Amino acid sequence: VARIPQETIDRIHDTADILDVVSRHVDLKKRGRNFFGLCPFHNEKTPSFSVAPDKGIYHCFGCGNGGNAVNFIMEFEKISFVEAIQELGDQFGVPVEFTGSDDSKEFFTHLYEIHQLAADLYHETLFSNRGEEAKKYLLDRGLSEESLKLFKVGLAPAGSSHLWNAVKVKNYSQEVLEKSGLLGFSNNDIYDRFRSRIMFPIWNASGKIIAFGGRVFGTDDPAKYMNSPETPLYRKSEIFYGLNLTRDAIRKNECAIMVEG
Repeated sequence: VARIPQETIDRIHDTADILDVVSRHVDLKKRGRNFFGLCPFHNEKTPSFSVAPDKGIYHCFGCGNGGNAVNFIMEFEKISFVEAIQELGDQFGVPVEFTGSDDSKEFFTHLYEIHQLAADLYHETLFSNRGEEAKKYLLDRGLSEESLKLFKVGLAPAGSSHLWNAVKVKNYSQEVLEKSGLLGFSNNDIYDRFRSRIMFPIWNASGKIIAFGGRVFGTDDPAKYMNSPETPLYRKSEIFYGLNLTRDAIRKNECAIMVEG
């Protein structure tokens, strides 16, 4: 099992400035030695969320949530420990190396890459001649071209190798291909899992594409909607679609409108 060396974790704990990390997401005002703001983890009108730079911790006296910079990023962005360590390592210039291979940085990097590649390909296809019918369908349903671009809506066309042809030249490992959830495997064949579907990328809270929702188009497939399966990047119960685009507005207005997906 791959792991991040403890010395790397310790260095990130020592280097990641808690005030810098939290103030990117919470408006803080100094009060004595500490800083206070409205807690991002529960609804409140009087600031009870405290950051203690000298101790490197945060604590909410209202809901009890607290911890260090890594805990804050995990809780705020709803990401794993490994992802939080990687994000803070990138932010504060601490290289994150792994021992082992299964959960290696390269493995996760390639998983994110293959999802971004797929999103770019699907989006490009929707706006090509091949996607004219699907694009017209979406516009006729009331979606604007601006919205299609903002949400990077795409098209997985008919055929079993549209994505696979773009992916196979990248030389990703078999493990990455299998765990991406984007491809299917049968005997010695590899094929596109999503076909004849309008594609909606699903982002995590930090803005990385981690999965897709596909709506059937141009075929009689009885499965009207199909989502990516759960993967090392994607757990459906932990993701709110569009939160990466709406999080700041939700915090500012203290209100969120949820609709059926």
